[in-house]
Amino acid sequence: MPKGCPHKDIRFCPLYVAAHGGSTSRLGCIDGHIEEGTCAAARKLDYAQAVAKLEAHRPGLVAECRFQEEAAQIRAQRQRNMRAAGLH
Repeated sequence: MPKGCPHKDIRFCPLYVAAHGGSTSRLGCIDGHIEEGTCAAARKLDYAQAVAKLEAHRPGLVAECRFQEEAAQIRAQRQRNMRAAGLH
């Protein structure tokens, strides 16, 4: 992911999800410079402020992204532990 976006996996970025999600697209990370191949957070957007604004409008969306990211991290760690133990 380009410098500026805090997510290693864009699937869990609430601004990315909002940008591609209908009524909340104006609250996402697309700022009219999509041709550059980066999101607005990689350029000038204050990420924390943008997420706070999105959370005020759609708290469930932000919470779901956080939950899914944490769940993916837990699954990945479980897989690493099982491989290290020789179980998989």
